[in-house]
Amino acid sequence: MSATWYKLKDETWGVKIRHDGEEGEEVSVTNKKGETKTVWLVKRAAKFDDAQLWSVTSDEPANAKPAAQAPVDFDEEPF
Repeated sequence: MSATWYKLKDETWGVKIRHDGEEGEEVSVTNKKGETKTVWLVKRAAKFDDAQLWSVTSDEPANAKPAAQAPVDFDEEPF
């Protein structure tokens, strides 16, 4: 899932997402220069009608959930 950088009340950088996030979820954050970084959600800081703010870590946690991926299309049965 995608996210944008957001300055949290504690003056640290977190992310703003527009979906229901889960602790340990992997998200990609793109800055204004177009550079993308992978981070993991740590703790929800705020929840609004259309967005959530999360603190993040750049170190993959033990409870990490991989980013959603498109389903694999097999040309033949996988067995």
